[in-house]
Amino acid sequence: MSFSEDVRRELAHDKTDKKCCVNAEIACALIASDGLSFRGPGQYGLSVYADTLDAARRYTVMFQKFFRIPCGLRQARSSRLGGKTRYQVLLPDKDVPGILRQLRLLDSEQLFGLAVKVSGRLIERNCCRVAFLRGAYLAGGSMDNPQRAYHMEISTASEPIARQILQVMEELDLSPRMTVRKGRPVVYLKDSEQIVTLLAMLGANQAVLFMENVRIVKSLRNEANRAANCDSNNVDKAVEAAERQLSMIETIDRKMGLDRLPPNLREIAMLRRQFPDANLTELGREASPPLGKSGVYARMRKLEALAEALANE
Repeated sequence: MSFSEDVRRELAHDKTDKKCCVNAEIACALIASDGLSFRGPGQYGLSVYADTLDAARRYTVMFQKFFRIPCGLRQARSSRLGGKTRYQVLLPDKDVPGILRQLRLLDSEQLFGLAVKVSGRLIERNCCRVAFLRGAYLAGGSMDNPQRAYHMEISTASEPIARQILQVMEELDLSPRMTVRKGRPVVYLKDSEQIVTLLAMLGANQAVLFMENVRIVKSLRNEANRAANCDSNNVDKAVEAAERQLSMIETIDRKMGLDRLPPNLREIAMLRRQFPDANLTELGREASPPLGKSGVYARMRKLEALAEALANE
């Protein structure tokens, strides 16, 4: 089972006992999954489509527990989703008018009189906004495995519900983006912290723990890589500096001879020849008396100035 499926399964088993939240979640799931259908004047059909059996059973139980409506359940293949098989929760025709009224899914200003987004009255509370997003995710959400990439998205049936999902996320201090893929609006998050925040809101606690562990491992690995790269760069710089110093010492020896140098400079020049791979700190330990890194650097600068002067003669 993929990480995305694990998240949907966990959300499908999240307990929701507040009727206001149930209304918000189901209303969003119905609209986001394209579950409202027009069958003729004053006649409508209602179905909740879900990618997993767990999510479908969740809504079957909700309708039974909160609305006293027994629902049918079947597999359905939707041409709108490229032939993808989904589970369909079917509401009896006789109960459809009542659900449409309770969930405020009728809108006389829209084509065929059906709402294209959830009524603002159903998502006035933060808890109901979270439930709304849970319904959206169970209807069309997916996630990349965080070990590969941070990406969470919700694919919807139409632009109005997609923009409402984006707006609700923003009201919960998230920063989603929206695009269109294969003709379907998609709302998505790519920031790992925001994905973790949303998963925690929705109740996917196991997914949150998994992501946090992945983030810690990635952070440690990145720190190790940065340290290794830094060490490698330092070694490269030290080698280049040593080669440059050996070259200027050769210039001084050829032009005037090292024996004519002041004792302190002659000592550093001889030590560099003796220890070509040593860094400045290591060279300083070999001096008599021992020198600090700054002391060795100062003498090297004097040798460098002398070598430049001799080279220009």
